[in-house]
Amino acid sequence: MIAKASRKIATPTAANDNTPKPDIAPVRPVDPWLQRKHPPMPDGLLPSAIEEFARSQAEIMGVDPGGLAVSALAVCAAAIPDSITIKVKRYDDWQESARIWAALIGNPSAKKSPIINAASRPLRAIDEKLVREYLDEKRKYDALGKDAKAETYPPKQIRVRIEDVTIEATQEILRDSTQGVLLVRDELSGWFGSMEKYGSGKGAAADRSFWLQSFNGGSYSVNRVGRGVVAIDNLSVSMLGGIQPEPIRKIATDAADDGLLQRLFPIVLGPSSVGVDAPPAAAVGEYSGLVQRLHTLQRPMLGGMSEVPLKFDAAGQALRQELSEKHHEMQASWEIINKKLAAHIGKYDGLFARLCVLWHCIESTSARPASVIPFDTTNRVAEFLHEFLFPHALAFYSNVLGLSDGHDALLATAGWILAHQPEKLTVRDVRRGDRTMREMDDEEAAEVLRKLDAMAWIDPIPQVRRDSVAYSVNPEVYLEFEHRAQQEKTRRARVRDLIASSSS
Repeated sequence: MIAKASRKIATPTAANDNTPKPDIAPVRPVDPWLQRKHPPMPDGLLPSAIEEFARSQAEIMGVDPGGLAVSALAVCAAAIPDSITIKVKRYDDWQESARIWAALIGNPSAKKSPIINAASRPLRAIDEKLVREYLDEKRKYDALGKDAKAETYPPKQIRVRIEDVTIEATQEILRDSTQGVLLVRDELSGWFGSMEKYGSGKGAAADRSFWLQSFNGGSYSVNRVGRGVVAIDNLSVSMLGGIQPEPIRKIATDAADDGLLQRLFPIVLGPSSVGVDAPPAAAVGEYSGLVQRLHTLQRPMLGGMSEVPLKFDAAGQALRQELSEKHHEMQASWEIINKKLAAHIGKYDGLFARLCVLWHCIESTSARPASVIPFDTTNRVAEFLHEFLFPHALAFYSNVLGLSDGHDALLATAGWILAHQPEKLTVRDVRRGDRTMREMDDEEAAEVLRKLDAMAWIDPIPQVRRDSVAYSVNPEVYLEFEHRAQQEKTRRARVRDLIASSSS
């Protein structure tokens, strides 16, 4: 293997201040091999109609209730008309509607498709009714004479749910469906793959741009050969789909890094069971009625005079500001280790607002929700986002995709440190390690060291020369990973012995 050209590395600044301080407990290093636990669904944070449906139906189906709950939330988000929005800040025009994308991550045994079908069944019933009405109106329109047609508008194809449709068909549907739809894909790998049908040319970029816009909502126009300009007043798509770990890992590695993946709420499903043969609980019917009610919901009114967007109360607005600052810090911190996870966290301000709309509308009891979202609702949403959705994102981006960008190189370097137990190391030391480490150039090796610094494994040592970089190893590393250090020494000795015996 020919070493890559060396590059001059700038003197680093500490990504983490890991230096032990008097009277303060030693900094505990992050375990780069750790498999994050599957986060269970919390009690008392979800709207009761969603939690009761998820728990009762999950027991009968033998599935993860958290996956069923988030799937139901995606369905409810699509059912709520997009005209119901929240004014996120007091003095800004920024508004959000209840639009979310949810991806169930699991092997075939996790029962992703049954979960999706159970959650989306009420919306399917609404959509089938709309399709029948459209076909009936279209038959009447087609039967009109030429003069009558000229004086009559053709019927609109309003939908609330779409499945495996082409992007061209989706554009036609969304031209009439201004309140948004739910895209259901049992296998999201096909959805991602459909965007690459034109290869890496303008067609693929246009398709990705379409879906990126559909997450944001708003007007959109496209010019297609043979169809002219298609103008869409509100390009709005909620999404619910499933995918296995291997395909999503490949997609994350190969796809354009334009933030499309990071818009998904990943739910890492827990193990399934056989389920029970029992009649559905009353909560199933109540959930179906909830979706029907949300579909007919109207915008809130102020003083019975004019329709207005939702807003937070004073305490909720203060919490929103506090969360915004927290999300900014989280994103900046994770950007050192995992840029994809950091980009996902960067969506949290908007997603928090969308979830608040969702909770508030689900828990409303009238045809129009109250115009002010109470603090209790805002607070529960904040807890759900950070105690359930973020741990799922962390499990996905670490367990499935790898805790860090270039994770193999980071693991190889961490293993080398444990096996050799140096007091300090440099970029040169890293590039003299095992095969994976030797394949890095200076800049790549320095990037690995910056990540280990952020994970409290090492600290930069001040150097006289600006281009000379050295790090001290946190002693806690050898205490925390003593057992793994012995495993690394044994594994490396076994590899050496195997090579020696096979070449003798």
